[in-house]
Amino acid sequence: MKELKYIEKIRSEYSLLSLPQSLSQILSMVGSDDFSMEDLSDAVLKDPGLTSRILTMANSAFYRHQAEISTIQQAVIMLGMMQVKCLALSTSVFVIENYKDKINLDIKDLFSHFISVALGSRMLAEAIGSDFTEEAFIAGLLHDIGIVFFIHHFPEDYRTVIDNLNDYPRFTEAEEDILGINHATIGRMLAEKWNLPTALCEAIENHHKIPDKIGEVGIVNIVQLSELISKSAIDNRPKHLEKRLEDVSLLSNLMNMDHQKIDDISFSLLNETIKMAEHIGVDIGDPTDVLTRANKELFNSYMTIENLFRERQELSRRILAEERRTAAMEAKNVAMATLSHYLNNATMAISGRTQLIKMMVDNGAIRDNKNELNPILEVIEQSVKKILAVLYELRDLTSLEDMEKYSDSRAINIDDRIMERMKQMEKTADQIIVLPDTE
Repeated sequence: MKELKYIEKIRSEYSLLSLPQSLSQILSMVGSDDFSMEDLSDAVLKDPGLTSRILTMANSAFYRHQAEISTIQQAVIMLGMMQVKCLALSTSVFVIENYKDKINLDIKDLFSHFISVALGSRMLAEAIGSDFTEEAFIAGLLHDIGIVFFIHHFPEDYRTVIDNLNDYPRFTEAEEDILGINHATIGRMLAEKWNLPTALCEAIENHHKIPDKIGEVGIVNIVQLSELISKSAIDNRPKHLEKRLEDVSLLSNLMNMDHQKIDDISFSLLNETIKMAEHIGVDIGDPTDVLTRANKELFNSYMTIENLFRERQELSRRILAEERRTAAMEAKNVAMATLSHYLNNATMAISGRTQLIKMMVDNGAIRDNKNELNPILEVIEQSVKKILAVLYELRDLTSLEDMEKYSDSRAINIDDRIMERMKQMEKTADQIIVLPDTE
């Protein structure tokens, strides 16, 4: 059985990620009952990098405390033992030298994904009023720890998975066929080895298993949704875009979450990930690199939209050929609703990138000595708002019976409606207008 060598590696070794001695000591200490906060603080102080990261995290805006945390013992008490343990793990995970020349994969993109899912999990947990926001953050940060394990210890095997990914419909199916086991199952074994809480272990194991129904919303559901709205670092094939959106809609409905809130969180993740990475000292590339990667994904999404548009045109043609007028109109409405959703997300992405460029100009990351960029960006912003005005009208165009028409013509008079919509948007020019999700 192919998976046995990976399982045996976990069973036979403790230092599974080439962890420094100080971190192994911390993990062992927190897993036992016989230790004190002072002992834990002393162990943390042996690792300058970990000391710096924990103090930085304790003083970050995430914890909204008033007094400055100046000692490791204060930080350990405030963050808690499990948080310190998981931050210690992430310190070893986010060491780019550990990945060099091991696999044909953009490691900075992988780091960005870890942070994005962690932040998304935390924001989603807050949105539903969960008491486990920090646990959700940690589960998101470590959800792909199984991938890290494979890259560290079996890079050749995992390179085979990456190289043959296009032969499989799903990423985890490629892992299971080639390796005999997937990264989520390996991740659970690692989490159990490190004595992480059961809820975190379950979230790591099941973050790709979208349920048909949910009882009480748990950390695993929050991480599943966060993973779906975050850019994937490995399997980001455009053909899966529609399936991801379907899963987002399914999960949000099962969790009774507001679609607009999910869109807002997704829209903010890029900027928040850049800020978080800079704050904790994780190299995900400079903002220009991150923006380039995001724009590449956006282009792939446009191509997917074009293909979907063609498919729906063909569907409409067949229905009309069979003279099924009522069914044809319903299919047309579905197509318009779907395309409106895609185009809305795309325009929001363009607007977000525009704001990011403006921010980079303002802080000097991009030099614009002749002040040529801001007028261009303003034109882009205004164009986005005009597109959204049209999308509102497309969304409302579900029945033709009551629509005003030009005199002696079958042509629908929507020009006046669009012009009025644009005037309203001009009055609120500083507000970003988001098209509501269409069920």
